[in-house]
Amino acid sequence: MELLRFTLAQIEAFACVCECGTLTGAARRLKKDRTTVTELLDYLEVDLGYTLFDRSTRPLTQTPQGELLYRQARLFLHEAEAFSRIAKQLPDTQKTHLRLCYDLFTPREMLLNLAERLKSQQIQLDMIVCERAEAEKWLDEGRVDIGLFQAVNRSVNDHLRWRSVGSFSLAVYARVDYFSEQPVSLLHLASRPQLMPFRDLPPALAGRLRIADRLIQVNEIALLEGMLQRGCGWAFLPKHFAPERLQGVMRIETEMGDNGLTHPLVALWKPGLINDAVLSQILQAMEAEM
Repeated sequence: MELLRFTLAQIEAFACVCECGTLTGAARRLKKDRTTVTELLDYLEVDLGYTLFDRSTRPLTQTPQGELLYRQARLFLHEAEAFSRIAKQLPDTQKTHLRLCYDLFTPREMLLNLAERLKSQQIQLDMIVCERAEAEKWLDEGRVDIGLFQAVNRSVNDHLRWRSVGSFSLAVYARVDYFSEQPVSLLHLASRPQLMPFRDLPPALAGRLRIADRLIQVNEIALLEGMLQRGCGWAFLPKHFAPERLQGVMRIETEMGDNGLTHPLVALWKPGLINDAVLSQILQAMEAEM
């Protein structure tokens, strides 16, 4: 494509002089001084290599070349105006498409409501389940935009930021005949296999969730539910999973009651990856849905 030698201001000045008939009138319409309009027109004629007006007449009359070029100039300006309108409207109409990662314990109803709420604000979410260590790596690399995970008792790396957005409650679940009597003591829980829905359990989280000496790691929730039903072990699970809906599975009363079984959720992100205004919308929506 040949480089353009003419500016939008030159073409606009030319068309305006054609329509007004005088440099003074064109300057008034364009809200420029007469000298500026004269220079724009002079430079345009120099670049073209021919004159566009007979300047000995009042009002100015177009040369044959000027008459032909005016029609093209007006079409060009119409296209430029259309471009300007579309460009101004884009911030209001363009959707923001982001990738959110979350862990197995994140409330699914909350995620559905979050996606629906953000969709009404022109923010579309892709949602990817993964473990926190993987999420932090992806966030750092820019492969995902924001994460939603259980809080751990440690700082994130120097590149990421976090903010608490809510919490959820945990309870002990097992097959109805797994424990002979209730409430179950911590010693009895520790003596039976514990199903752990994580592939790699962060030490801080392990100290909070692990009770049993024997762990069976199973990070696919449908498989974990099947193992609960078969009596393969017991598990700490979020109440919002409603494991008691499973045939033969019940919530187990323990000697510790509900003490310490509320766990915070935090949003994780890398500064600069998301527009600040969009980030604020997402964090507010997360807090509203928790």
